Amino acid sequence: MPFDVLSKGKLTALKDAADTLAILGMEKAQEVLAEINLLLELLQTAGYGVGSLDFELTLPPRVTIKLKTGPAVKEEKLSAILHDHADKKVVTTIVASLIQANRLRSSVTVETLELSEVQIMLTTSPNITLQWKDKEKGRSEAA
Repeated sequence: MPFDVLSKGKLTALKDAADTLAILGMEKAQEVLAEINLLLELLQTAGYGVGSLDFELTLPPRVTIKLKTGPAVKEEKLSAILHDHADKKVVTTIVASLIQANRLRSSVTVETLELSEVQIMLTTSPNITLQWKDKEKGRSEAA
């Protein structure tokens, strides 16, 4: 008698599990997008410009936000967001990380470099990346 790994019952159970995961994935995606919309609105109110938003429908969803650089946003504005939205996990995690990133912003003191972008990547644990670029290269690209 041959060994039947995928019997009909196992296939049905596997399909049911996959369907359940798909439903949970969509629910989680909608939940994350609701907080992302709030986060983007709050960041713009605080003074950040939003360069782009990428959303990857995976489990868990993966979101990448690129913020335009300019003068550092005042820590008081970010602290107010933390206080007013303490119940929103995504918002508070990102805003707290941005406060730390703003403190590190002036750590690179090479005259030929300027902060070009702040990138927020939301996965299982959020990641914020500060990217510097050559000032001269930026000027020649703008011309």
